[in-house]
Amino acid sequence: MDERARSVETQLLERNIARRLFGEDALVEVDRFTILERLGMGAMGAVYRAYDPRLDRAIALKVLHPNAMAAVADPETRMRREAQALARLAHPNVVAVHEVGGEAHRIWIAMELVDGGTLADRLAALD
Repeated sequence: MDERARSVETQLLERNIARRLFGEDALVEVDRFTILERLGMGAMGAVYRAYDPRLDRAIALKVLHPNAMAAVADPETRMRREAQALARLAHPNVVAVHEVGGEAHRIWIAMELVDGGTLADRLAALD
């Protein structure tokens, strides 16, 4: 299988197995970004903490699931529109979009990384 076509989740799983068995820590990369950990997952994709070596900063990288790409007529256009809509907003409660890109088998949006809990964590804290 083409290395680029393998899902990020599969690569993370393989990295974790290699780490536990052999002490190796292989990098999982999406284009130029190095995946550090998964932050969350939804129906259309997953969001990862990643490192951008070009700009030397941590980012949030949203990657569309391969099965979600098959279910959408034009996934690249859909992600680009989502990124454009987010990029038009300037609000403290909306993350900044840095870049959108990818290929037919892996489409992503690079965004500002905001450390903190999840919405579920915040709602639970209110109780």
